[in-house]
Amino acid sequence: MLTNIGIVVVAALAVASSIVTATTQGGLALFTGQAGNTGNTFTSVACFPGETGFLNPSAQAADTGGDGNGFEENPTDAYADGGGYARNVDGPGDRHRYYDYSTNIDGACAIAGIEVRLDWWLSTTLGTNSMSVELSWDGGTSWTAPKTDSQEPTSEQTVVLGGPSDTWGRAWTVGELSNANFRVRLTCNCEGSFCSLRDFYLDWVPVKVYYGPS
Repeated sequence: MLTNIGIVVVAALAVASSIVTATTQGGLALFTGQAGNTGNTFTSVACFPGETGFLNPSAQAADTGGDGNGFEENPTDAYADGGGYARNVDGPGDRHRYYDYSTNIDGACAIAGIEVRLDWWLSTTLGTNSMSVELSWDGGTSWTAPKTDSQEPTSEQTVVLGGPSDTWGRAWTVGELSNANFRVRLTCNCEGSFCSLRDFYLDWVPVKVYYGPS
């Protein structure tokens, strides 16, 4: 009986000693079977599909348009969900930039899609109101075509523009999502009666990026 146990232990140690664990720079090495098996194959995977989760901005600035002051009250309150809100007073046509989202994506990955979340609402729905979003990849020199939410909420609502496979009309590189390059610009829109008295409120404007193998 003891002899049989010894044989099993020796065999198990022999199998364990033949197993190979492999890693590669910038990814994972996948292997089949054990090192002694004929025909083992190793595959380097540089980027697995994933997403960043919603990322908060940490910088902001009013842009040109409207009366030129964007979300003039508490604009940094839109950095996070809850805890206060930014307010654009009498602001149709006003624009505001949010940036420094600090994305951290491996340079071997391709960008599959981008989402921008807006938690926002209006003081009143007189006229026709909406909020638009554009993205920049070069620090604000160039912008994508806008995406617009026109639901006209008078209490806080959440809308997500873009999606897992929506690249906003262009091919992105990882470098274009850096803090030096990536910008989100919001535009407050109103047409019709009493637009000059319209207030826009913004609680949060995070970004989520989807990525995968190139």
